[in-house]
Amino acid sequence: MRPFIDDKGERDNENVVVLPPKLFIDDNTAIQVFDIDSIFGDLNQMVAITHDQYLPLMKAWQKEHTITTVSALRPPYDEIRGWRKEGKLAVPPNLALKRKIMFHTHDATGQKHPDLSKMLGQTTQLYWWPDMKDWVTKYVENCKQCHHNSTTTRTISPSITSLCSKIHEAQEQHRTTLEKWSPLHSINEGTDEEQSGWLKEGHLVIPPDEMLKREILQVLHDAPTAGHPGQDKTLAQVSHSYWGPGMRAWIRDYVAGCTVCQQNKNITHSAHTPLYCIPTPENALLFQQIALDLITGLPPNGPHDSVLTIVDHGCSRAAVFLPCATTIMGPGVAQLYFNNVNVY
Repeated sequence: MRPFIDDKGERDNENVVVLPPKLFIDDNTAIQVFDIDSIFGDLNQMVAITHDQYLPLMKAWQKEHTITTVSALRPPYDEIRGWRKEGKLAVPPNLALKRKIMFHTHDATGQKHPDLSKMLGQTTQLYWWPDMKDWVTKYVENCKQCHHNSTTTRTISPSITSLCSKIHEAQEQHRTTLEKWSPLHSINEGTDEEQSGWLKEGHLVIPPDEMLKREILQVLHDAPTAGHPGQDKTLAQVSHSYWGPGMRAWIRDYVAGCTVCQQNKNITHSAHTPLYCIPTPENALLFQQIALDLITGLPPNGPHDSVLTIVDHGCSRAAVFLPCATTIMGPGVAQLYFNNVNVY
């Protein structure tokens, strides 16, 4: 738990900026609201519900801080109804609610948390409550990850640094090829210290080195922090910093051949029905167990336009092909069998 005391809303002394008169809808001080709640829709709904629990305080804030409640919505706006100050939702003095807001805007943004200036900008864009600046400052100052892990969250991964060095070495080895690519793909050699090597629109050019391509994908696809993403996500990761001709093709082939991906991917197609072998006795005689089939739709040859196939499934696996007509019936099939197969 963070070392915060519950905020009862006594210190409501923050100076605010008054909106110009053109933003007011009518004389009842119901101001026009702006569509800023789409990002935190569920959280904003929670704030609006909490307003009912602090209705006397909201009315007191209305007089002291000129907050207002929007009673009617006008298209095309789709705002959550609740108490607002200059279009920003007024947050009641509820400690759990404030911590939830800070979690979504600070803790849940990834490994690198926003600093104090960004936090104040993001939070004040959506919400308002008295003494908000001091409250946000205290929260950020007490964030353990921001202060104890600052060196790990703001440094470049050693694997990425090593990868860039290998790309620069490979570019020197394939300088002739890159010079040929220059007019074809609009690549150029950077001269700044921060952007050295061959570049295309700020992306490092990957020379035709298969081992280097494999190392890049081992870092951006196979690494535990990468999580074996699919083809599109892997392409997006590589394209963020690198470029190479035919990059989509070799990334697709690499991901398609990744053993881990193939073993853990979801099966999206239905399983095929397995082939069924006709059971036969072990000591079956010749043509004791057979299978019959007709091949139809053949060009006519006299009275015949089909072929009757008789396959021995028990002994020899031999097949007999007998010409016949499409109009043949059961007695005709039996006669052909008797005349051509029964003799065996």
